[in-house]
Amino acid sequence: MWFERLQLRVRLAHGSLPFGLVVSLLVATQPAAAGEERRLTLEEALELAEQAPQARAAALEVEGVEAESRGEGLWPNPELVFEREAAGDEMERVLALTVPLPLSGHLGLERSAARAALAAAQASARQAWIERRTLVRESFLEVLAAQQRDAMLATALGRLDDLTRTVRARAAAGESSGYDLMKVEGEHADLVAQRLEARAALAGARAVLASRLGLPTAPPLVAEGTLEPGPAPPESLLLPSALAGRGDVEALAAEAERRELLGRAAGRRAYPQPAIVVGRKTQCVLGFCESGPAVGVSVTLPLFDRQQGERASLQVEAALLRARRDVLLQEAQARLGSALAETRALREAEAALAEAPSGERLFVVARAAYEAGEMPVFELLDAHRSALAQSLRRVDSRLAARKAELRLCRAMGVEPTH
Repeated sequence: MWFERLQLRVRLAHGSLPFGLVVSLLVATQPAAAGEERRLTLEEALELAEQAPQARAAALEVEGVEAESRGEGLWPNPELVFEREAAGDEMERVLALTVPLPLSGHLGLERSAARAALAAAQASARQAWIERRTLVRESFLEVLAAQQRDAMLATALGRLDDLTRTVRARAAAGESSGYDLMKVEGEHADLVAQRLEARAALAGARAVLASRLGLPTAPPLVAEGTLEPGPAPPESLLLPSALAGRGDVEALAAEAERRELLGRAAGRRAYPQPAIVVGRKTQCVLGFCESGPAVGVSVTLPLFDRQQGERASLQVEAALLRARRDVLLQEAQARLGSALAETRALREAEAALAEAPSGERLFVVARAAYEAGEMPVFELLDAHRSALAQSLRRVDSRLAARKAELRLCRAMGVEPTH
């Protein structure tokens, strides 16, 4: 594809491709008809993102942890035992129920550990939700910017088409040199190639957005929105202390708490574990039977296995997770400072470009001077390039500023409000 586009640019630059065929090529790359497009606002895109496979997978992960937590901290099942012994004229039957008594408190610690595991999963899911929606917003902005670039190139190409016809008519009447015509046609060829490249970039941006929304690439998506700046985030969210509320930071803290609780529970399991045995015993001798209640107590003595290895391992894991949380907080603080400085700088650059004189107005003045014979064609083409470059630069500046704002929100662990 890129090789063919390069060939097209070379052929156009040498004037070997008829003007009518150039117009046909551009018509072939025009956007699809309105009925073949799917128009989408940012709000609709975010709603679709919640129905995409990525969102369903994240929700199932939390449900899986929640399902596992239901089996934690439960009392052990009682054991029912039936024994029958017979020897000669004697027979003995015992029916007993053994009920363990977990009095060490390890079950409560295990239930607390399960709640901590669920809290960690929910915090991770919240952070993943923010990341996923941030990527959708970023892709949506990319499509918006690509659409605006394509529209600007289309407008510029329309102006150049009109200028090409004017110069061709002047050349036929002997009022303009062949050099002027070659210059205009070469500029036209280069702009055609730019438009084709812009159309390819737009198609790629639409495909990325469609994949993040779980949609097919056809019909093509048309983003409806603006690249204008929104309100700045509250100053309270820009404080380093606010970073402790990030989902990934909270997830590490909750997971460390879970490991610590499991370690304490393992230590409690090293205590003697009693169990009550209740039942009924029947004894028969020469056909005469007597029965009565049977009561007993059993105790598990942890003389050898006292969960030493498990406790030590869980303590190390908890300490490691807390260390990772501290590292993540430091990295988040650095990213927050960098993103904040970048956002402010790009907003100022955006405002500076917005206050600059309009390049479109410059081209109108230059075109009038050319029509009056006061300006050569190469100066008019220079004014045309400057007007187009300024328009494209403003789009790029707005896109860069909006993406910097998204990075700032990602660093804070919050979703943008616009």
